[in-house]
Formats: sequence, C-alpha cells, structure tokens
Amino acid sequence: MALSKNCYAGRILRVDLTSGSITTEELGPGLIDPLIGGRGVASKMLYDEVPPEVAPFDPENRLIFAPGALHGTGVPAASRTTVTCRSPLTEMHGDGHSGAQWGGELKRAGYDVLVIRGRANRPVFLSIDNDRVELVEAGNLWGMLTSQTHAALRDRCGIPDLHTVCIGPAGENRVFMAAIFHNGADKGTSARCGLGAVMGAKNLKAIATRGTHDVGVVDIEALKAAYQEYVAIINVDPHPVGGTRYGTCRFMYHRIKFGIHGAENWNYGEYPWEKLDPEVFRSDYQIKAAACVACPIRCRRDYRVVSGPFAGTTAKVEWETIARSMTCGIQEPEAVIAWSNICNHYGLDIEGTGDTVAFAMECFEKGILTPNDTDGLVLKFGNVAAFLELTRRIAVGQGHLAQTLARGTQRAAAQIGQGSERFAMHVKGGEMTAGDPRGMPVRAVSYATSTRGSDHLRSNPYIEEIMKPDEALTWWGSEEAADIANGLKGKGRMLKFSEDLVTIGDILGLCKFAFYRSATFPWLYQKGVALATRFYNACSGRNLSEAEMLTAGERVWNIEKAYNTRCGATRADDSIPERFFQEPLKGGGPSGGTVVDRDKFEAILDEYYKDRKFDPQTGRPTREGLERLGLQEIADDLQARGKLSRVTESP
Repeated sequence: MALSKNCYAGRILRVDLTSGSITTEELGPGLIDPLIGGRGVASKMLYDEVPPEVAPFDPENRLIFAPGALHGTGVPAASRTTVTCRSPLTEMHGDGHSGAQWGGELKRAGYDVLVIRGRANRPVFLSIDNDRVELVEAGNLWGMLTSQTHAALRDRCGIPDLHTVCIGPAGENRVFMAAIFHNGADKGTSARCGLGAVMGAKNLKAIATRGTHDVGVVDIEALKAAYQEYVAIINVDPHPVGGTRYGTCRFMYHRIKFGIHGAENWNYGEYPWEKLDPEVFRSDYQIKAAACVACPIRCRRDYRVVSGPFAGTTAKVEWETIARSMTCGIQEPEAVIAWSNICNHYGLDIEGTGDTVAFAMECFEKGILTPNDTDGLVLKFGNVAAFLELTRRIAVGQGHLAQTLARGTQRAAAQIGQGSERFAMHVKGGEMTAGDPRGMPVRAVSYATSTRGSDHLRSNPYIEEIMKPDEALTWWGSEEAADIANGLKGKGRMLKFSEDLVTIGDILGLCKFAFYRSATFPWLYQKGVALATRFYNACSGRNLSEAEMLTAGERVWNIEKAYNTRCGATRADDSIPERFFQEPLKGGGPSGGTVVDRDKFEAILDEYYKDRKFDPQTGRPTREGLERLGLQEIADDLQARGKLSRVTESP
C-alpha cells in the first residue's frame, strides 16, 4: 500500500549524529513545486542549511540523500539518487548521482529525503526499516571494504534483500576522492566531490534500509502511454544500441572518432586503444550485462579476468574506468578490471583517483618526484604495478606521498610545488572528466561552468554533434552553433540549455544515458523534456508544461551557482587548466595539434553569462536573473554578503 497516492512519500527524515535525535517533517509544496525532487530539493536544502562558514568536515555540514521524484515509480531508467554536501574537494557545492535500488527503498520506507548532520562519537550505521529508525554501533564494520560491509549488514539485520549505502577505507580515512557505494562494490556509486570523506568524518559507516510501502502513481494510463512512446523512440534511435551491446564502454568509439582520449595526464588525444576496444571487453571478459532499476537499455557490465596475474578478479567497469586508466597510460584490459576492483572495494571515485595518480606519474617522469618520494614506486605511465599499488595506498593512507595525493591534485600540487601545479588537471579543485576539450570549444566551456568541478554529466556537451544547422538557427539564433570546431555564435546559449536540460534528469532521477543521449536533437528533446514532463505529471498529478520543467532545471542550476558564489567563486573559477589553452594535443588523430582558443572560449562564456543573466565581468548572479526564477531570498542573501551583481549586459 502506498503512503501517498502520488510519487512522493511526503516526508523528510532528519538524523543528528551528535545528539542521536531522529525526527521527521513534511516535504511540502514549498520545495516540491519549484524544485521537483532529487538534486533540486537537495541543492536548496544545502543552500539553506550549510552557509560558507561551515567547513566540509564540520559536523554541521549536511549529507543529504534525495532520490529523484520518479524513482520507484516504474518509469524507465528512473533509478537515480542524488547525495549532496559541501565538498571537501572543491569547498563548494558537491553532489554525486547513482543508479541503484537504495533510493527507491528509502521512498518505500516513507521518506523522500534523508538529511544527516553532526558527528557520532564512535562508528555507527543508520538502520531504516519503515518507521523504525535507529543508530546502531558499527565498530566491527570499521575498516571493512564496501563489499564486506554490505554483506555483513545483510547478515546482521537478517534481511536478504536489504539495501545499503556505505563507505570503504577511503571514506574512513577522509580521502578527498572517497565515494559512497550502493549495495556493496558493484551496484552503484555516488562518486564525485568527496562525499565518502564527509560520511567518514561523521563516523557514519553505512545506512541500511528496508521499505515495504509502494510508491504511488496518480495516472497509470498516462504513465503507460508515455512508456510506450519512450520505447518506440529508443527502438528507432540508433544511439541506445551501442549501450545495450557494450555498456558505457561504447564511449570509447566516441573518443576515437574525435581523438580526445586524454591519455598520459591529458597530453595525448590519439593513443593506442585496440586492446581496450569495447568488443574485447565484451568478448573476452564479460560475465554479465545488467540494468539499473526499470531500464530497458541495460548498460551495466561486470567483467572477470580468467587467466594471468589477475585471474579471478571481477569488477563492474564503466567507460570512465577505461578512460582514466588511459590517463595513467594503462593499455591492458586486465589491469583496468583489477583497478576498478580496487577502487570499488576500497571506496574510491574512479575519475578523481585516476587523474590524481596520473598527476603523480607526470611529476615522476618530469623528475619532480623521485623514488625516495614515492617509497620506491616507479611511477611511470603504463606501469601497472605502480598504478594499482599507489591507488591502494591512497585509500588506506600508506606513506607520505599517498597522504599528500589523498587530498586531490590541486592541494597535492600546492604541497609538492616545483612547478607541478601545471600538471594538476582540475576545475575548481575537481579533477577532469570524460574527453579532452581541445578542438571542441563547447566541451571546454562546459567543464568550466559546471557547478561541481569539471564534469561532462553537468551538461552532456554534445548537442552540437547531432544538431543540424537549421535546428541551430531556430534554437540558438545561428547556424554556427552546429559547427563543432569553428562555430561561435549561439554556442553559449546552447550550453545553457544543455545544462538546464540534464538537470531535469537529476531532479526526476532519470539516467542521462537513457534520456539525454540520442542520435538526433528532436529525439533528445522528446525524451529529455516532453516525455520526462509527461512521466512526471502522470506520477505526481501535477500539470507542468515543458517550459516549466525546463525552468525548474534552470532554477536548480542557479541555486548551485549562487551557493558557489557565496563560497567565493567568481569568473576566474569558470576556467580550465592552462595545458588546454597552451599545449597542442599530442598523438595526431582528428584533434591532434589543437588547443582551446582562449578568445573563443571567453566569447562563448560571455554569451553563456548573458543568457543566464549573470554578470559577465564577475561571473556572479544578478538580482534580475534570480528573481525571475522565484529566488528572491537567495538574491537578498547574496546582496547582504556583498556577492550579488547588478550588471546583466556585456560592456
């Protein structure tokens, strides 16, 4: 039986680890109406409850778990949960998203949002069993790997289908790249921004959850009709086919097409890739193809090494695992699987860890680090043993170098010095992600404007790859926006739209690969806006228009931008590493020899700011921009802090 007739449970669960207090409150229209759910609600609660005076590891920092509004409804690929806090890595807005069952289980237990504050005086886990919520001593779990923790909790609670989120040793040791893992090591990861470190700082090892209620749906027939249309689109859209065949590893072919691998610490765009071909993983190592909740595309992949030094090693592997292995010069699929196994079990973010190890490797090859600094590790690109061992050491804090790197590339470079700052590849303190931006101006700017550090998933910056010139003229006012390398006009407007578009997925809990990647722009819009809105209306009983749904995405983005502004961010923080501006991409290939044109970058950023109604001089929000989105209180707060700009037009 559902607690509510619509897709909301209607309650917020609050846990104070310091006092042991556990309370509930209503999730009312003040949050639902403008922000929908998931990332939207979490971002607003972070803004309201964690001012810049609260440091990331301060007990008053909040750890906010918010399943998307459609999680648990049966909407295809509605499986995403947002976890939000002030990030230790960027010291700004931080969040991570995972496709797993835990978020739906939280809603079935009766809660749309879980807010954790304080710090326990000893290791604990939180047990949620419908209305029965308690903090339980967890000293025997401390030190366990993520997989061990999940198994131990199922045994301890006596619930075979128990769902959990937990941290591994990396989170316990407050490694800034520590992640939060869902149902053990290989089911889902809230990876970016050091969320696991904040959980570890709170002495919270895990959250064990069971719910037996249903998540409501108001209009079943409307849900079925939208579902049928969604299936009809993905049956003719060729883009999902690659995901079904290869999982997210299929993005190797995209990086090959444009020559943007980012290999050897973002030096090489073209790089030997044949051993890492998705077909090799599929044919030689795949043991299971699976799906997140209710997803028809099935892009999750588990692999096993059957022979050699890593025989018997299994791991869930995503595209970024392969990409960041190449960033470290690794070309052997067995090493990729072994590395994923280490990161997933010890509780590390693949992207942040890979870039951090690559930074150390370049420092070693440049002579900045010596074997004396590395405790004997030969940190050369492609050295598999060093690659794996340094990753493990970072997780457990073994050795001076590992402890230095555990704070991320930006801080590690500041400590190491000797010009190493040039090799620290990050945006706002968050390590790089996805593909090299040289030769692709919008991708470069999208990394810079992301509200949680470098992140392709904050915008999926590929619309220009599928948009026709006449479509670009209609939507962005210029055919140039469809020209990947040479176009300029309209690209800032396109980026702003793309950011708002994918934010819809995060507030609803929809997978970006299932809804926000397509072979044509009309299919992308139909899935990501039109059908997303119809699904939400059917499940919630509301009657939002497509324009209102896009505005909700824009509103959430502005809240996060305001949060970062309040923490001190300016236009100077909306940039990318100097390497991309100054050093031509090595390796030949389609993008070989290119750099990011600084003038073009700044012009796109100007247009983007203008369309967002940010001040192009400072990069800060304006009252006009915030109030048109109903964010007057945030405008007042920024003004009181001297952080609000008035200018909306470029000089």
